[in-house]
Amino acid sequence: MDLLLITGAGASRELGKPDDPLPLMPDWANALCTALDDEEPSLAAKCGLSEGMGGEQFEEALGLLLRWEQIKYLNSRYAGLTNDPGHFQTLDAQATTRLGTIRRVIDQTLYAQFGQHRVDDERATLAYKALLERLDVDQLVLATTNYDRACEAALSRLGRKPDAGFRSDDSESVPKLQVAGLVASARERGSTACLHLHGAVGWYQKDGVVYDFRSGHEYNETLGTPVVLYPDPLKDPTSDAHVAALWEEFRFALTDADHVLVLGHSLHDPALVNAIRSAKPKKLAVTNMITANDGGEQRAWMGEQLPEAIPMMIDFGPNMRVEEAAVETFVG
Repeated sequence: MDLLLITGAGASRELGKPDDPLPLMPDWANALCTALDDEEPSLAAKCGLSEGMGGEQFEEALGLLLRWEQIKYLNSRYAGLTNDPGHFQTLDAQATTRLGTIRRVIDQTLYAQFGQHRVDDERATLAYKALLERLDVDQLVLATTNYDRACEAALSRLGRKPDAGFRSDDSESVPKLQVAGLVASARERGSTACLHLHGAVGWYQKDGVVYDFRSGHEYNETLGTPVVLYPDPLKDPTSDAHVAALWEEFRFALTDADHVLVLGHSLHDPALVNAIRSAKPKKLAVTNMITANDGGEQRAWMGEQLPEAIPMMIDFGPNMRVEEAAVETFVG
């Protein structure tokens, strides 16, 4: 089978340590709230964040905060519209200082939650091995919206030579991202293209170049700016040129693959869903987890987003279970 595998947070959940699963968005929200309040009492609430938030609520709140940060430079331009421009600018400077702290904490918790130290390589390998063998996958392209790199660790152990697009030469020890033609070139070399559609831990941008410093280390602001699309229901994949190039490769893979499987993704991502709809894959399946408490609601939502897809229940992990009838329909 020629397969494009698209993974979301649910696909990584069981690939952590046996007693420490990889986080979902609510888990990151809780960790972020705790870290923000450790910096300053009630700082999380001032950001519109609270412990116990659902994943969609978290994405909306964090997205709104970071979109405000992007246009906050306009405050000084229009300070004269207030009754006390000097006082307004003082308050704006205070907010700018706090935003610097907030940004640092966001990135620190991102790395703490999704770094390679959270991944159990053996469990990840068992899970991907079981899935690829059950689907009898020959050629594979993997696209993920996850920040973790469990897929790369697993594919490397399986001998599938993951290629996220980084290249190095004799003069540099840290590889640089070169995306153009990644899917086609990986196939020619017998490698597996891994498209991190939202960026990944370990990626830093400096002077217009993206470097891979691996993901097992803590966040290090001296290395540059993290290359990730932060949670936001309105996130724009074209907002970062390097991520935009990855999405071009993703669109190519969508039209090129015989089979497309969406694994462990909620589909609360308009950019992703629209790309799949536009490509009209030859054969498409969408999964949710067998053990999900709201499996019925989730399946209904997926059916609304991608009505042409074959619904498939998979409990993805080192002890994978599948809905055999749906798999046969997809593979056949």
